[in-house]
Amino acid sequence: MKIVKIKGGLGNQMFQYAYGRKLILVDKKDVIFDTSFFKLNKIDTDRPFFLNNFNVDNSSKFENIEDGLFKKYYQKLTSKITGNYGFYQSEKYFKSTENMVRKEFTLKEPLSAISQEYTNKILDTKNAVSIHIRRGDYVLNTSTNKHHGVCNLDYYEAAVEYIREKIESLTFFIFSDDIAWVKENLKLDNAVFVSSPEIKDYEELILMSKCKHNIIANSSFSWWGAWLNQNPDKIVIAPRQWTTKKTADELDILPKSWIQI
Repeated sequence: MKIVKIKGGLGNQMFQYAYGRKLILVDKKDVIFDTSFFKLNKIDTDRPFFLNNFNVDNSSKFENIEDGLFKKYYQKLTSKITGNYGFYQSEKYFKSTENMVRKEFTLKEPLSAISQEYTNKILDTKNAVSIHIRRGDYVLNTSTNKHHGVCNLDYYEAAVEYIREKIESLTFFIFSDDIAWVKENLKLDNAVFVSSPEIKDYEELILMSKCKHNIIANSSFSWWGAWLNQNPDKIVIAPRQWTTKKTADELDILPKSWIQI
């Protein structure tokens, strides 16, 4: 039996679940997805459990293994429980089950009215490009900022310039957890500012995936928005420096076809 710990924000939860499903389907392992992080977390940024908004497999076992009775029961059931507590931030952990991952990471419920309006705009646009700008805890939390850093405006301007050289008639759909800052600082023609409190995180991720091309942040959230984009000719631009100390290549986090700047 293997335990895969589900923790962090939406993007990280998706990586961990995708890895666990690969263990089940390919490696034929019995897997428990441990959700105790969402009850016991005291040191990390507070995050909701998001996976229940997707069409995850009904037979998947989501349990709080830190619950005393549950933990005791499974220790009796098997003396060989192996924990898997990484983030698994690479498609290499689930590439063999890619089709399943794409199928399960669809929403259970229809999009909200406002998200459906944006979907219609995106699909009616000749060349929609999502831009995700991650700030939030990357700026406000000292330890998070020290580890992750923040993609600066130079990166986004270079990414926009790159894609403009390749594709004409672009419309940029902007996603951010600090949309007011973006409106003030990122000057773009043909920009649609999407993010608002009315739109749930998981709906924003799906909206990003509907765009033809993607400019992402050093964030697993927009990584998934770009990865779930099914345009066979998509251009995805990502930051070469993924954390303050490691590049995307060192972390092996980006698919080879994505452009690094």
